[in-house]
Amino acid sequence: MKAFVKYGTRPLEANLKEVRDPEPTDHEVVLKVAGCGICGSDLHAFRATTGYEWVHPPVILGHEFAGTVVSTGSSVSQYQKGDRVTVVGIQSCRNCPACKAGDTNLCDSRKVIGLDMNGGMAEFVAVNEAYLIRVPDKIELVMAALVEPFSVAVHALSKVVIHPGQNVVVTGPGPIGLFCAIVAKLRGAQVLMVGTEPDTRFRLPAAEHLGFSTVNIHRQPLDQALKSAFGKKAPDLWVEASGAPQAFKTSLEWVRRGGSIVIVGMYSKEFSWFPTVAVRAGYSLYFSYASAAGDYHFAMDLMVKESIDLSCLVHFYPLDEADEAFAEADKGQIIKPILVP
Repeated sequence: MKAFVKYGTRPLEANLKEVRDPEPTDHEVVLKVAGCGICGSDLHAFRATTGYEWVHPPVILGHEFAGTVVSTGSSVSQYQKGDRVTVVGIQSCRNCPACKAGDTNLCDSRKVIGLDMNGGMAEFVAVNEAYLIRVPDKIELVMAALVEPFSVAVHALSKVVIHPGQNVVVTGPGPIGLFCAIVAKLRGAQVLMVGTEPDTRFRLPAAEHLGFSTVNIHRQPLDQALKSAFGKKAPDLWVEASGAPQAFKTSLEWVRRGGSIVIVGMYSKEFSWFPTVAVRAGYSLYFSYASAAGDYHFAMDLMVKESIDLSCLVHFYPLDEADEAFAEADKGQIIKPILVP
């Protein structure tokens, strides 16, 4: 079969290869992949970014995918041929205190499909049945590749209570930021999406299509945008999804006293900040990493019940054009590339 394989440890050592079809072990199923998203972590692995040295080639990339069961191992009991499923990206030990508390994303022994083991940027993939989740018929299977990033946003905003009429700022109009904005809007909040010049091609227009106020801070001062979006009220919640140190620092300047800040962006370098500002303002500061199975279910429920049109977020590429898809994603302009075998 064809698969996009990270074959070396140096930057850009990944491309489309012919590899052997997977065979399921006793507790695994083999999926025919319907679509697999390219995530920021895939790009980090592709670039061999500092902090991703633990990814050991060769490995087929991809953890945002859905597909159809085509064969099962001898001990599989919950799934059969023809079932439509998506996959929990983080595979945990299921026995440690974090796992037993439902925080499987925080398991010390966690492994990520597509980084620690072969993932979904392929025609077929073998997955342990314990990490499968059924996809409702109302969700187009290729669009179920969006469930994983949607679940990350659900998990992030589960840390705060959002009341109707509150003001929410989201920095970083990538997939996670946009999904966070969607969740906040569904809870009745007014949302301002903050981006920069590269976001004006696809990301900020998509945010506007989804009903959010937007600002390109390279063209308009943030204070003017906040006033236009919220009047005289300061933001109640700031969701930092960009991974830009300045965005985090800016949140400390503008959130109302007693407000909340949720950090879901991943940062590529260290930076300094002055915690006393947050202490004196009484901020609640939360950090959120990845998601667990319950967040996947919640995300799919929202996709079904709210009938959200997510087509403005995706750009489809045949698997044969994976190199082009990665190159486009690496520029940071498109929103969510999905590889379709």
